[in-house]
Amino acid sequence: MSQYSEAFLEHYRRPRNLGDLDAPDAVAILHDDTCGDLVRLVVAVDRHEDAGGSSAGRIREIRFKAYGCAATIAAASAITELATGMLIEDARELLTDDVIEALDGLPPGRVHAAVLGLETLHAVLSRLQPACLNGSRRRERNGRR
Repeated sequence: MSQYSEAFLEHYRRPRNLGDLDAPDAVAILHDDTCGDLVRLVVAVDRHEDAGGSSAGRIREIRFKAYGCAATIAAASAITELATGMLIEDARELLTDDVIEALDGLPPGRVHAAVLGLETLHAVLSRLQPACLNGSRRRERNGRR
C-alpha cells in the first residue's frame, strides 16, 4: 500500500502549472537547507474591483519549478492550483493544513515540502510591486505556515 494518496500521486505525476511565465510580476526561489529541495514560483496578477469599488490584486497565473522529492513537486503543484484566481490577501492566508488537505494527506516526514512551498508563495507575493497589490494588506493568522 502506498503512503501517498491518489490526489498526491496525481499532482506528482501530472503537476499543474509547471513551467514559467513570459512576463511575471514577481519571482521567488527558496531552498530548504535541511533536505536540499528548491521551489521557484512566478506570478502574474490582475487588479480586481468589486461592486463596491474596492480594488485588490488577484492571482491570474502562477507557475512553479521544483527540484526535490515527490512531496515537494506535489505540494508546489497543489499550491499553484489553490492560489490561482485568489485575491493576494487570501493567498497569503493559505496554511500548511490547506496544502495537506488538497493532497489528501502527507506523511509526517514530508510536511516540510508543504512548508517550503508556502514560504515560497509568501516570498513571491511579498515581492509584488505596490501597483499590483492595489490596497491588499498582509494579515497574520494563527496556524502552521
